[in-house]
Amino acid sequence: MATPNFPKPSEFEADKRVQLVEETGHYIFTDPDDGAEYEYDHAKGAWFPMWNESLVEQQQSIYGTDDAAGASENQNDAKRKSDDLPKRRKANTSIYISGLPLDATEDEVAELFSQCGTIMPDMATS
Repeated sequence: MATPNFPKPSEFEADKRVQLVEETGHYIFTDPDDGAEYEYDHAKGAWFPMWNESLVEQQQSIYGTDDAAGASENQNDAKRKSDDLPKRRKANTSIYISGLPLDATEDEVAELFSQCGTIMPDMATS
């Protein structure tokens, strides 16, 4: 699919491929080769493809059958349902201490941190 030769804004009025849509005030360019329509964005100074049924079908044909779209919708429905459920977060009250001096004893650490709460040794390393 070749890129069409788009007209410049100064050529819009004279070019028969360009039409002004009165309701929106936008210019529409119709590619004579494939019938694709493009809308001109004045802010960006560029042409953008207009979404229509033929463009959507053309792009979907690249990805295969419509079964993939159905599966995607089912996944989105499941996600929406799970998003509606209230989320419960388990409070994490554990802290891990590092950077203690090598000569610190267990009793010194217990004495220092016991004022913060219960001290439990790591179950993996004791």
